[in-house]
Amino acid sequence: MRAKRRVIFAVATLMIFAGCGNKRTQDDKVLFGEDKAQKEAVAIHRFDRALFENGNTPVEQHLLSIEKDFKPMFAASLSDKQYIEVVKAFVQDRQMQSVHNTVVSMYSDLKWLEDDLAKALSKIRQIRPDSTKTNIYTLILGPAEYSFAYQNRILVYPEYSAISIDLYCMDSLSANPYYKTMPEYLRDCLRKENIAPDYVRTYLQEITFRDIPLAFQNPEATLLDCIIDDGKYSYAVAALLPQYGLNTIFRYTPSQQQWVEANEYNIWTYIIQNQLLYCKDRTKYLSLIAEGPSTKGINNSPSRIGNYIGYKIVCEYMDKNPITLDSLFKIDKSEQILKASGYKPKKTAK
Repeated sequence: MRAKRRVIFAVATLMIFAGCGNKRTQDDKVLFGEDKAQKEAVAIHRFDRALFENGNTPVEQHLLSIEKDFKPMFAASLSDKQYIEVVKAFVQDRQMQSVHNTVVSMYSDLKWLEDDLAKALSKIRQIRPDSTKTNIYTLILGPAEYSFAYQNRILVYPEYSAISIDLYCMDSLSANPYYKTMPEYLRDCLRKENIAPDYVRTYLQEITFRDIPLAFQNPEATLLDCIIDDGKYSYAVAALLPQYGLNTIFRYTPSQQQWVEANEYNIWTYIIQNQLLYCKDRTKYLSLIAEGPSTKGINNSPSRIGNYIGYKIVCEYMDKNPITLDSLFKIDKSEQILKASGYKPKKTAK
């Protein structure tokens, strides 16, 4: 993703002060300054429903009737006879029809998601007024290798966005043969409450800050580079979606979130003692930032615990150096953020 990227020029207008304590309450202040941006209106186009709900209309006729309204969702023109047969087989597959019924029962209405995304995207306009508006569609991904499905559950392009809504029904689809290979550690972060944070994070990466390279894509990046970069996005998502718990921002269960909060000092100590902070050998630190059932070598831990440390460093930095989100993302020296943050986690009493 992001093989080709445009440079976005904008004047920053947003001051962010985000409370980053372990307890997030209604008293936490996220100040967005004077709001002069036009409120965002978000309408989610339900391709997942349009594809399967044909009434008594013959399938092929129905597909042709919706092609114009959902053109970005079709990989080719339905005038291609081979392609339309593939789509028809997908729609008529009994397992996929069952998936559709499950999705509709769980997500009969997405007004709540439209409202949450509208608020977040309106705030994003204050960060960079020229952020591209994109049509949002929901689809059913269906049979796919689980890692591919997970990595592509949210797609955001300047022209359109797509949410694979079936992947956020994993609790109800665990017995379906098309989804049963999805490991439990990924199922745990594919819930209703994960949709908006996942979408906003992807939008920030692919649209708002697409001119800023992702540290993980740099083979020379240190662990510090990677966790600070991820921490910036977690900080931004938390600020844009203050109604969501931190565990949803990090894609953790509540118990996993409690673990990282209780073990912050131990995680940091592990990183320092093993001389991983400035390590460029990704094979040595990958387990601290990669998806998985746990972090290698650390008992009872969730995955991606290094990213939580990156978030905490960014929080400390922003508390001491309140700047715009735009300015935060433009700081390309991770060590600068670490030093200015004064980050030093306290050892918790046993």
